[in-house]
Amino acid sequence: MVGADFEEWPGLSRVIVCSAPVYEHYRHLRVIAADLISRGHAVTLLTGPRFRDSSVAMGAEFAPLTGAAADNPADALAAPERLAAPAGLPRLEWDLRHLVIDTMAAQYRDLRRLLAADGEPALVIAGSGFYGMVPLRLGAPGRRPLGCIGVGTAPFVLTSADTAPVGLELPPARCDADRTRHRMLYRQLHEEVLGGMQRYFNEVLAELGASAPCPPFFLDAPILTADRFLQLSIEELSYRRGDTPAHVGFVGTVAGAWAADSRRPAWLAEVDAAERVVVVTLGPPANPGSGDLIEPTLEALCRLPVLVVAVTGRTGRVHNVPANARIVESAPFDDLLPLADVLVTDGGHHAVQEALRRGIPLVLAGRVDDELEVNLRTAATGAAIRLASDRRTVSDLRKAVETVLYTADYRANAQRLAVEYARLDALGAISHAVDELGPSA
Repeated sequence: MVGADFEEWPGLSRVIVCSAPVYEHYRHLRVIAADLISRGHAVTLLTGPRFRDSSVAMGAEFAPLTGAAADNPADALAAPERLAAPAGLPRLEWDLRHLVIDTMAAQYRDLRRLLAADGEPALVIAGSGFYGMVPLRLGAPGRRPLGCIGVGTAPFVLTSADTAPVGLELPPARCDADRTRHRMLYRQLHEEVLGGMQRYFNEVLAELGASAPCPPFFLDAPILTADRFLQLSIEELSYRRGDTPAHVGFVGTVAGAWAADSRRPAWLAEVDAAERVVVVTLGPPANPGSGDLIEPTLEALCRLPVLVVAVTGRTGRVHNVPANARIVESAPFDDLLPLADVLVTDGGHHAVQEALRRGIPLVLAGRVDDELEVNLRTAATGAAIRLASDRRTVSDLRKAVETVLYTADYRANAQRLAVEYARLDALGAISHAVDELGPSA
């Protein structure tokens, strides 16, 4: 593992929690930071300026990302130059260049300044999407922290003979021939499909002063360069792999990351009294196509003996609302989800885990960003139906919801996974890793 020469610091350590300026990642790291503060650690949150108030409110010191690192990726997704790139590989390369590799350089500079600014020892926790620690681990100049803990706040992705590259919709390996095929596919991905991005990654590392002669594949780098990498998930949702590095652990998820108004709304009493409940949610607003899930689902379920609660997560009117549906912009999910029989969603990483840790089966309809991979993996557990088509038809939605509602296996598999989530303690595992890497270890 890279970085074994980190200095041993005397005395107490502080913890720098680093998050890309994306709410889907920050909300997990905010909970982790608050837990570490409650355990007596001094925590600095390094993230986007828009998260200053919530970071300070929990008792953390706040350090803002600057330059390209501070930009909200949602804004970049709507940039004219990005939209001018043809869909497919050209647009993917634009995203990787501007949202991953270029922000890595800016994140590194901000982290380097923060590490140099205080004489106290520091340990770094970096969430998915924060690449700023990678150059330091590969020899770029800067004060070395006690160690680095990576926290997976997005689906686990790592080169493996047991799984195909993401996006190909291939099942995990069942035999040696499958593993041989996967190795070939990864070789093509690394050298041909994304070979240009890897060369650019290497060039940026060299410009930053990194001295490692053979940098890892850039999408693997945050995992492979961490002292510990703790994935917020259970292993089955990433397929079980025989070649996962020993420093990687699957630690479940963190409760409280899905924040909402703490007041119990009056409409929740009606949900509590309903015999069957279907909850419909949307993914992040930046996901194109998310908005076309709610209205087809309402139409699909309008004649079923269920109460439908649609949580839009954004402003805007929903049309043609049937009598058995209730539309809300936000909801206290800790109260709502335990009352649900099925969750219909486009399949964000967090929404799926919030359902599964409560034993709730799903109907999954998304195919953009991380949704495709999340939905494939979740359907493979037997706890969900995935609508594979880009077209979400009313009849497909109705059939899928009815199947999940009235087929016991889906709920049984969801409850099986809930037992695994209950067995794990993500916050405890992260705290243990902090203690292991601290100066008193």
